Amino acid sequence: MPVIELIAACIGLAYVILEYRASWWLWIVGMAMSLLYIYIFAKVNCYAWALTYLYYLGANIYGIIVWKKNSEEDTNSGICMLHRKYYSKLLGIVFLLTILIFFVLREYTESVIPLSEAFSTALSVVGMWLLAKKYLQHWYIWLIVNAIYTIGSFYQGLYFSAILFAVYYVVSLLGVVRWRKLAGK
Repeated sequence: MPVIELIAACIGLAYVILEYRASWWLWIVGMAMSLLYIYIFAKVNCYAWALTYLYYLGANIYGIIVWKKNSEEDTNSGICMLHRKYYSKLLGIVFLLTILIFFVLREYTESVIPLSEAFSTALSVVGMWLLAKKYLQHWYIWLIVNAIYTIGSFYQGLYFSAILFAVYYVVSLLGVVRWRKLAGK
């Protein structure tokens, strides 16, 4: 599996570079990465993370459609700020999803990190939706998710993935700065 993990990590690096650049191609590369990480995380009993990447697979298709539509409607980057009135709703979604996923993982799987998986999965669901809508705030969510994935991947012995997610963390910091400029804020 180290070869598959290395390939997935390299594809993942290309993905985050494309995301940082706000390139439409991130969605195509994201589909390939998602397929590999579904397999990888299922093999190490990180079922919620495997399901997260299944969700990412669908979210990539959604992202293609939304970004294509947005690029036809305007000529600017389309990057915007999420209004604060939605923060409490999104936090509520994260809270409820975390509880639900944690319960399922604890009761029905052999997950060794169920709370980390549940929380990062719930955040990832919201983060991908924010990315598809080109909200700058998705980068803040990825800061948390990537920190959890880095530690969790290292704990599971997925060292290439741990390195990838550590790089994702740094790129998330840079992404906040870059997307703020693109949004004109």
